[in-house]
Amino acid sequence: MLQNVVEYLMQNPDVKEKVKEGTASLIGLTEIEQKAVLDVFEISVSTSVSPLVFW
Repeated sequence: MLQNVVEYLMQNPDVKEKVKEGTASLIGLTEIEQKAVLDVFEISVSTSVSPLVFW
């Protein structure tokens, strides 16, 4: 179920922003699950993964 929610939010960034603002909610998820889903989006936006470099 969480995977479906994440996929939906990826396809609908406007809904993701509404959830972050508190004007929409993710029905069927607990408050902790909602926070976890939004945290994942925050981490993925603010973190860049550098490629491995072999010397």
